[in-house]
Amino acid sequence: MNIWYIHHYAVPPSYGPPGRPYYLAISLKKLGHKVTVICATCHHLRQNSASLGDQFNFRNYDGVDYYHLPTRPYQGNGLGRFMNMLDFSRAIKKLSQRIDRKELSQPDILIPSCVHPLVFPPAYHLVKKYNAKLIYEVRDIWPLSLIELANVPSMHPVILWFKWIERRAYRQADAVVSLLPNALEHMAPLGLDKLKFHYIPNGINREEWDLPYVPLTKEHQAVFRRLKEQNQLIVVYTGAHGPSNALDQILDLAKLNQDKDKPYHFVLIGEGIEKEKFVKRAREETISFVTFLPKISKQQVITALKLADVCFVASPKKKIYKFGTSPNKLGDYFMSAKPVLNALDTSGNDTVQDAGAGISVEPYNAVELEFALQRFCTMTPAERDTMGMNGRRYALANLDWEMLGRKYAEICESL
Repeated sequence: MNIWYIHHYAVPPSYGPPGRPYYLAISLKKLGHKVTVICATCHHLRQNSASLGDQFNFRNYDGVDYYHLPTRPYQGNGLGRFMNMLDFSRAIKKLSQRIDRKELSQPDILIPSCVHPLVFPPAYHLVKKYNAKLIYEVRDIWPLSLIELANVPSMHPVILWFKWIERRAYRQADAVVSLLPNALEHMAPLGLDKLKFHYIPNGINREEWDLPYVPLTKEHQAVFRRLKEQNQLIVVYTGAHGPSNALDQILDLAKLNQDKDKPYHFVLIGEGIEKEKFVKRAREETISFVTFLPKISKQQVITALKLADVCFVASPKKKIYKFGTSPNKLGDYFMSAKPVLNALDTSGNDTVQDAGAGISVEPYNAVELEFALQRFCTMTPAERDTMGMNGRRYALANLDWEMLGRKYAEICESL
């Protein structure tokens, strides 16, 4: 089958973290399907914008075909980003002209991935015109995520527009794949037939963990070396520093036991819109148990996780999380065979607890978080290793991209 995976923010290898689009395409190709990842030339996850020569052209990166649609540059989360989203939506619809001119082969399956809802209407236009099938992939529940996480009023015109698209998508898609296990609770009342619903979380690529380690930068190496020498429990976070990552609760620990030195130290690796604010607060409050480091490559992240004693993941406490979570980093944490300190709002699903891979606490409960850290500190290395290996076994059994790709292929073939 000819499958188009439409993901606005897909990133080819060497231009940023390739993520779900790349691994899914690799898995489906191994099963004999032709896969094209359709993405934007310019967005916030790319290290560099695609060249003019990449626009409306196929480029193969490490075995995966990417087809770039032109979008304008932007900064931040304002009007510029919204216009970039509209650029991408319009460009998807115009692909029909290139199919009619035989520049593109007609797709059998379209998978618009909802990093925003504007991918659905043009994808559905192509599906109807070329008698194809459509699998709507829901990563975040839009527009509910905007309402709860970005505090956009529920009656804002954009929210109302996105709600209209959402209802159309659930009713008109041939299948819906969600990264959130309990999302059907939200989707069914809006018109989704439960037989169309499929849960496929983010996965892991075991081959990445068999590659030789890539050394850390001197700055990163120096931090880990110092903490090892001081016999501190090293708690590592890797990824974005934004509102949905809830890293400020780490700084709240400074208010507890102020007369005692902490036996643990957080190493936060990455960038994001809130990082500068966190760094400033840590400096002003003289918080000494947190170190902020720049982002590094995926293979260097693997190296850093191997040096950790515990890995940290968190989220705000919001009603939306009752439908579940599927952070990319959790699979990587499991594969590192290190225990996880889980401050996700796990009312929807607690994978860490299910796997026996760490300790889960309520988000923004400093007392619970401190108690969990102290528990990790008093554990023997062997006890922490047992938790870590539980996570790794869980990932290999449930999150391998080859297995998840087969699930996706079965849905495609059934349609």
